[in-house]
Amino acid sequence: MTYTEDCAAQLRGDLEAAIGGYMVAVAGTLLDEEVPVASISAYGDFDDPSQDDFAGDVEGSVEFADAFRRRLLGDGGDAGLLWCGVSGWCFFHIPEGSGRSLLETARWMGGGLTPEPRRVAVFLSEARLDARNAGSGERPFYRTPRSEPDALLMRLRAFGTSGECTEPWSGNSRFISLRSSATQRRAVGALTAAGQEIVDVALHTGELRALTELLEYVEGDTPHAELRELARRLARDLALRARDGVESVDEHREAFDYAVERR
Repeated sequence: MTYTEDCAAQLRGDLEAAIGGYMVAVAGTLLDEEVPVASISAYGDFDDPSQDDFAGDVEGSVEFADAFRRRLLGDGGDAGLLWCGVSGWCFFHIPEGSGRSLLETARWMGGGLTPEPRRVAVFLSEARLDARNAGSGERPFYRTPRSEPDALLMRLRAFGTSGECTEPWSGNSRFISLRSSATQRRAVGALTAAGQEIVDVALHTGELRALTELLEYVEGDTPHAELRELARRLARDLALRARDGVESVDEHREAFDYAVERR
């Protein structure tokens, strides 16, 4: 099917919005399971010839925090979840300095083009147990690149997107809100965990200041009101302990008190 320039542009925007909605749904499920998702992406240009080398067209991704990748893989490589519009989900792991491509390292989930987010979460759990052998090394193909983008759009809309998009995808705001809520839950859980000990951590004054600046950035940037307040109180606790010394560690605990209230 041939599309006019205006129709193609509208369809690209709609696909990007729908893919973004699917990525948000998957990321939300992973965040609920305390997986530190760092970012998501969506690409809706179904007629992009640069995708021919990948034998694909549209795509989306879910990417993780560096610390999580290091724990998962034990090296400095890159890893993440990629959704391909012709082959579905894969987990990729590119060892640092290996020179290998994403396709060469991809482990494919199978199970259809748009599986439910819960199934994607199960696949990631398998990859966390054995990143190099989860899924299959054989790539499935569920549709031909560039074919029937309208039908693909209808499948993706099942994940709750509005379907109307005349501007570049802006669904990251939904993801940011989900991520802020998940971060707040994890922070409250950490602050109120049983059996805590006082630890000796040596910091340069500049490192303490940088940590305080980062907490102040969270306070100003997150849309989540409780996370803002938690960051503000934790930054204040650290500053007061630095001023009053180690003996004040149990005195300055505003963040802990706030977390207890929010459990």
